[in-house]
Amino acid sequence: MESTRDQSTDLYQASFVPSITESEPISSDTLPTPPASQSTSNASTDTDEVSTPNKLTRPRITQRKSSGTMIIPRDAPTEAPPQEFSPDDARAMSPRRTSEETDQMLVSARLSIEKRAQDMQSGLAAIASQIETVAKNCESLDRQNQALQDAIGDMTRTLSRESLPSRKK
Repeated sequence: MESTRDQSTDLYQASFVPSITESEPISSDTLPTPPASQSTSNASTDTDEVSTPNKLTRPRITQRKSSGTMIIPRDAPTEAPPQEFSPDDARAMSPRRTSEETDQMLVSARLSIEKRAQDMQSGLAAIASQIETVAKNCESLDRQNQALQDAIGDMTRTLSRESLPSRKK
């Protein structure tokens, strides 16, 4: 019984898969239909494997690992272990800096930052001195303006006094 079922399943699968050649166009007319069950006892045992012979089923999707966040314990090392690369690997071909080179780069970067900071500080000092001179000039101009206004006020008062007695005559 078991060998008969395997043979009928093999026949079913073999007859249902069409052979496609380049000369034949694919259409619904050229696809063969699966054969119907030959006996009722055979159909009842096949229902476990294939529910409907006319319907195709998709293969199941394989399970994948979750791509969620990784939880790492506190005590876990934070640095990745050093990796060995083959000579053909681009990562092995890229230049690596030695500690002396990095120290030299650090010193030169620090010196350039200090020089730039000194230049900025001297620029700020120059701006501050210019602000002070402008403020002094502004104060002297205010005093001169006040003196001019006082002089103009005095002149108008004296002219008005001189013109009053002449009207009386």
